[in-house]
Amino acid sequence: MPVVRSQPNKTGQHHRSPPATNTSEPRTAALRIADGMGLLSGPKTKHFNAKVSPKLFEAAAKRLGTTSPAAIINAALAALATEDELGPWLAANWGTLADTPSEILEQIDL
Repeated sequence: MPVVRSQPNKTGQHHRSPPATNTSEPRTAALRIADGMGLLSGPKTKHFNAKVSPKLFEAAAKRLGTTSPAAIINAALAALATEDELGPWLAANWGTLADTPSEILEQIDL
């Protein structure tokens, strides 16, 4: 699970450090959990060809902030694969999140 660190910039304001992984794909809580579980490691070799509702795709794309079918499918699969892990993840991070300054929490994309 990537750690969010706050570092002051030249004006003294804090900003979030980039995630530990080198990816341009948006990161959701489900993707962070899936990454922590090792579900995102290894080569991407599984190929999908599916027809989906355009409204469903557009809603998911808007929510994720990308129109990349691969990123949207990855996020959707991560959400399904990790839905039982969200509660334990929140419980494990409760104290950490509670102690985080509010300006940092506003920058976290959960």
